[in-house]
Amino acid sequence: MDQARWVQTVNRVMKRDWCINTMDAGLSDADLARYWRDGDEPAAFVAWFAEKHDLIRFDHNPFRPGRA
Repeated sequence: MDQARWVQTVNRVMKRDWCINTMDAGLSDADLARYWRDGDEPAAFVAWFAEKHDLIRFDHNPFRPGRA
């Protein structure tokens, strides 16, 4: 996967799960290039980043039935 597509996918996963994108997360182009070169899949990178920074998952529908 080329770098542009990798970053696009990372942004999509971050937006879906954490309601932020790479810019909101403070990731520079140099940071993204380095992480892309590490070879992790986008979802694995986002999971690592979220754990490292103790992000709180975005719940798309917190009021659905059956939720406490």
